[in-house]
Amino acid sequence: MWTMADGRFTAVAPSETGPYAFATFALLAAAVALCLASVLLGRPRQRRQIRQGAHRPQAGRGEWLDAIDDIRSRFHEGQLDEDDAFAELAALARRFASDRLGRDVTNHTLAELDRLPRSRGGGRGVDLLRQTIRALYPPEFAEPAVHAGPARPTVDEAAGWVSNLVERWRAR
Repeated sequence: MWTMADGRFTAVAPSETGPYAFATFALLAAAVALCLASVLLGRPRQRRQIRQGAHRPQAGRGEWLDAIDDIRSRFHEGQLDEDDAFAELAALARRFASDRLGRDVTNHTLAELDRLPRSRGGGRGVDLLRQTIRALYPPEFAEPAVHAGPARPTVDEAAGWVSNLVERWRAR
């Protein structure tokens, strides 16, 4: 290294450059450490994802189908009347949809169900839920005299609708 003293260049002794070399090395090390820290700390943290939508396992389908069969059996054994069976089937369909959507829709009216957004993973399922609840509403709430005749569905038909909802909800 050279310095200019008295208008001329003179060599600097290596013992005089030591502090500068150390400072340069320390600054380089600090810069590398800051770069590594920013890379490591700047990465998005891997969060444990709640499996919903298109990636949710369907291992629990059998439980829902068993619950539908239980309602149907209790109706045929006389433990439930027709209105209670329709109400339980509608409630089960809503609980199933709540589980699959990751949000509570157990108390949603038909109008509220119609306003549910159609997400990529649950859009078809939401449509099936709307159809199922719409089909269950008349027998669940109508007076038998008003909704009498061949158009009145049976509990077995209604159970089939809810089973269809469970089986056809998009495999996740």
